[in-house]
Amino acid sequence: MSIYGEWLTATIAIDGKESSAVNLGKDYEHINVDIPTVVSGTLQITVCRTVDGTYKDLGASVKTDVTTGNYNDTWILGGWQFMKIKSSATQTTTARVFYVRGYRS
Repeated sequence: MSIYGEWLTATIAIDGKESSAVNLGKDYEHINVDIPTVVSGTLQITVCRTVDGTYKDLGASVKTDVTTGNYNDTWILGGWQFMKIKSSATQTTTARVFYVRGYRS
């Protein structure tokens, strides 16, 4: 059994700051994030117990500063299944598609 989940998409719409909800399929300790070119700012994870509930910031330990993105990173997810990516900057001109997958140690 693989320790990695499937690659899924989290999309921040044009003029948006938060991605669509992602159901990773089960709880994971960490998340791999393929970050596209983005408007400069910070990125962080929001989580929820259900896919359609109220999402809350996960915490400062997963906030990352990005300049223009276009790189890969690994973030602590802490055992959550439902997540979104939130940006401090409005993503103008085009939708931003992030690829994410959970994994267990």
